Amino acid sequence: EDGKVKAAFRTPSPGSTTRDGSHLDQRQPTEDEGTLYDDPFFVAHYPRDTARRFQDPAFPDVELERLKLDLLNQDDANVQDAQAEIGDGAKSSPGNKGTFATGKSTFDTTGGLRAAMSTNHETLEASLDSFMPNHLPVPEWWENQEEIVAWCEYQDI
Repeated sequence: EDGKVKAAFRTPSPGSTTRDGSHLDQRQPTEDEGTLYDDPFFVAHYPRDTARRFQDPAFPDVELERLKLDLLNQDDANVQDAQAEIGDGAKSSPGNKGTFATGKSTFDTTGGLRAAMSTNHETLEASLDSFMPNHLPVPEWWENQEEIVAWCEYQDI
């Protein structure tokens, strides 16, 4: 009532901090510089959500769908129709590619990944490809499997 107390919302704001986060006592987690998530206002999860990548029926794994169709009767008209349309890509909205009601967007330098409405399939696929796991372990014997098979055949086991 006396004007000395002010309501503050989210101060300091994420955009007002320095690059190393040394603004007063705010500690903001940072990502690698130059990556998509270096922007503190970029909060989307879907550009790197590889766990649910192929669960959407409108956006299937093309290679897996082709393999499934190859196992079916090739003379069936439904199978032939499905094979013809499998290369068409996703059946969901392609995004507005940065063109909003107010005109072309200039705030997004990520190719449309900052806002879900502007995301297109090509950019999303490229982003998901870059985040796909590539660290899957292999067994110790993997490099020597030909030698092991040859030894087993020689031993007749």
